[in-house]
Amino acid sequence: MIEERRGTMRLSTRSTYGIRALVELAFASDRGPLSATVVAQRQELSVAYLEQLLHRLKCQGLVSSVRGPRGGYRLAKKPHQITMADVVRVLDGTNGDWESKPRDGARRSTSNGRTRPGAKGNQRHAQQIAHTVWRCVHGRLMDSLGAVTLEDVCDEVRAEVGEAIDHRYVFHI
Repeated sequence: MIEERRGTMRLSTRSTYGIRALVELAFASDRGPLSATVVAQRQELSVAYLEQLLHRLKCQGLVSSVRGPRGGYRLAKKPHQITMADVVRVLDGTNGDWESKPRDGARRSTSNGRTRPGAKGNQRHAQQIAHTVWRCVHGRLMDSLGAVTLEDVCDEVRAEVGEAIDHRYVFHI
């Protein structure tokens, strides 16, 4: 889900591409559905890969599709109702994976029948610590992603570009 590179944390390619597609759909929301081909061209993504991502987003109710010659994809919810945590959960499958308990490690038996931690016990202890750390980090990360909506991302994109991006979606016939 997350990759650390040069002091910054990065989302997976799957989540990043999904967010980029959702931003495109949000900018075009008042003009009707966009085809996967159009979104892929604008974002320089593989159409086949993007369709897989859009299918996952559709199955979880974040986007909807319209059939026909003027069909395509559109947001199923308002941009302020979609959080980045929703997108990451759908596309990366992080739905509480860190909540499960770590597997039990083996323990050695002594001659008097008591158990004592051996190499397996030490390994289990180390795994429990690592599991706890990652569960904590995962929880905080998902909380942070949950505080950022698609609308927030769209506002940031507009501010960084310094111009109205929506003009790309005006079609002249």
